[in-house]
Formats: sequence, structure tokens, C-alpha cells
Amino acid sequence: MSTLPPGPYQLLPCLNAPPAPFYILPFDKRGICEAPATRTRLLEDVAAGRYTDIFIFSHGWNNDWPGAVQSYRRFIAGFTAMVQERQLALPTPFRPLLIGIHWPSAALTFGEEEAPTMAATGEALDAIVAVEAERLRDLAEALPAAVAARFYTLLQQPRLTAAETQELAQLVAPFYATADDELGDTAAFGVEDMVAAWSALAPAPDRPLGEFGIAGGGASPGAAADVAQFFDPRLIVRGLTVFQMKDRAGAVGAHGVGPLLRELLGASTARVHGAGHSYGCRVLLSAICFGETWPRPLHSLLLMQGALSHLAFAADVTGQERPGGYRRALDRVFLPLLCTFSQRDAALHRFYHLVLRRDRDVGEMKIAAAGEPPSRYAALGGYGPRGSGEHLINVLDAAAIDAGARYDLSSLIPIIGIDATSTIGGHGDYSNLSTYWMLYNLLTA
Repeated sequence: MSTLPPGPYQLLPCLNAPPAPFYILPFDKRGICEAPATRTRLLEDVAAGRYTDIFIFSHGWNNDWPGAVQSYRRFIAGFTAMVQERQLALPTPFRPLLIGIHWPSAALTFGEEEAPTMAATGEALDAIVAVEAERLRDLAEALPAAVAARFYTLLQQPRLTAAETQELAQLVAPFYATADDELGDTAAFGVEDMVAAWSALAPAPDRPLGEFGIAGGGASPGAAADVAQFFDPRLIVRGLTVFQMKDRAGAVGAHGVGPLLRELLGASTARVHGAGHSYGCRVLLSAICFGETWPRPLHSLLLMQGALSHLAFAADVTGQERPGGYRRALDRVFLPLLCTFSQRDAALHRFYHLVLRRDRDVGEMKIAAAGEPPSRYAALGGYGPRGSGEHLINVLDAAAIDAGARYDLSSLIPIIGIDATSTIGGHGDYSNLSTYWMLYNLLTA
């Protein structure tokens, strides 16, 4: 990132205030800041005491710098337009500073969000091949050279046999070795667990799609022989990438964004607000929860379609008084956490828990009612927070927002799950009036 300016990336228009500095800080997959001069300049800027509010944003499944930056600009511009068009009052004084986090994350799609690769031609095919090649290379780089060579060989085949699927599971076992810090689960993923998770994503041409958009509701563990005739290795890459990005988001948050947040909180008295999408929620939560010391609370945290367990904030996730891995965040954020979830987010409502399940958890998988989590691996962004003293409510619609209706943030409820099914139509459809209004409520509470 040698071309990144040491100061703000740009200045963005701000209502009733001078233009707001917009910094972008890139981190590598280990959480090391790739622009230390920019980081230093940011902290110096904050320490000067000119700003009343600091906003830090983290993207999720988006491996592209322009895409991440554009998503930040779109959200900031949409929020500003809402305030201006509705003539809403902002805190006085209000001098914001904006920070966008960029980290190397892979673009993921599931079900009906998946691009039709077979019919693609020309530039569309070029783009698809480039994305898949980059995703595969990123996975292979984490494996020993000899293993990576066989990994490439297996995954270039159009279909895998049952034996090849088992072999591949043995090769990629390191991706599944990390303990589940969201649920406090230290048990390893076995070969049968991996095959079951991959099989759950595979549609069968001769069977109707089940409740979760998969063949017959998902293949059972050990069913590789049944799915080999139609199994697409690209589904394996997708399943592996879900785990890889989950671990990477945690590393970037804990080792990169966490130290930055602690320094920001210690450098000034400005209110600090966090907003994350998808695995960006995990980046921010790992930053907040990692480490024993915390200078002072963040003022607010908005988690949009979080790609993490719905039990990550629970008081007890095991029946043995073991709290969820991110429960500490409830004590490190001043206002109640706002978390969106949507039944129309196919990635998180229908697929996420299938990729993350283990063999022994198949018994607890169930075809649940639309709003009930099917297993303890269900996603926060698909079903909302559970077991944490939360309050689940419906999103305020445009008419209610026009009338000035607000979310009640004054109670002792530590976390509020907002069912945004009516306003969030897919995993990436999070930048809209309803989420701008949530941020405004947090800013003006």
C-alpha cells in the first residue's frame, strides 16, 4: 500500500461542520497494519482533540479495495442524505472522523446469490475465473507445498469421487483445527464432519431442494458415496473459505483493529462508534473482546447481518456456565448493541449453519420455524441474538421513520436484535434507510 497517503484518504462532506476526514487502514491476513504512517497520522489527528465522534467501519465478504471503499462511501452518503432530507438534528457540536478498515476477505455467495458460471462467456467468464482462481490460491498458500500441489489437482476436476472427497478432507484438516471461540467449543472437525458440511451445500439434480435450498435437507455424514456423482469441488472451496474468512476476521480484529481501538479510546474523549457487516462484525467484536484491559467503553456498535453464531453473546452456550465468546462486548459498549437479521439473507439464514456443523450436531439440526434457529451454529444475521438477555423487535418502516419513531435504547437490555426481513433482501443489501436510521438512533441516544 505504498500509494496510500499518510493522511486521510479523502475529505467527505459533513452537515453543519467542516468536511470530515475519511481514513482507510489496510491490514494483512495476520492483522498487521499495511500503512503504519497512516495509522500514526490518524492517532495524532485524534489526539489533537478536534473531533466529537469517531466512526469505525468494517466490511465483510468483499475481497476488493474499490468495492470496500465504495461500500463505505455509499453508507456514509446514504446516512448524510437521510439526515439532510428529513432535517434531523445532530449532536451539538458534531465534528466526525471516519475510519474504514480494509482486510483481505474473499467474496462469497450461496444458493440463488451464486452467479451462473456454466452459461457465462466473455468478460463475465473472465471475472468468474479470476475470482475462483484467487480464492483457490489463497487457500492453497496456507498449505505445505506438497499438499498444495495435490489440493490443486483434486480441485481442478469437474467432479470428485467418494475416495477423492475423503482424501481432500484429510489434506485440508488444518483449516478446521481452530477452536470455535464464539461457542467455546474446542473439539476438532473430523473427516466425516467436513464431508457432511460440504455435502450439505450440494444440490442434487434428481432430488427436490429441501427447506434450506439443499438436496433433501442436506446429506448425512458419511454420505460422500451418495453425492459423488453430482458433487462439485467448487462447493468445497466455498465451504473452506467460510472457515478461512471466519478465522481471518478474528485475527485481524484481535491483533490489528483491537490495538488500534484501544489507542483511539485512550487518545481522546471522543465518542467512538463501530459499524460492521457480515464478517466485519467479527472483526470489530474480536477487537473489542480480545485482551484483558479496555480504556473505556465504545459508545455504540451496529452489527449488520453478522456472520457469527447467534449464541456468541449468550450467558451459557454449553449448559456448563460457559458464556459465548463475545459476551464481554456487552460490558465494553455503552449503548445496547443493535444487530440486524433477515430471513431473506440466504447465506446466513439457510446455509451458514450447514457449513459449520459437526457430525455430532446433526441430531440437533431441525427444520425450524422461520424465526427459530435450527442449531447452535445458526448465524446471528440469520436468526438474531439468543440467550443473552436480548430483546427481539421488528425494524421500523419508512412511515415510522418519517414520523420520528425511535428505538428504545434507554433500558438495561444489553443487546437488541432487529428483524429486518422487510428491508434487507439479501446478505449484501444492508445499506438502506432502515440501517441509516439505526445508526442515527445510536448517534443521538
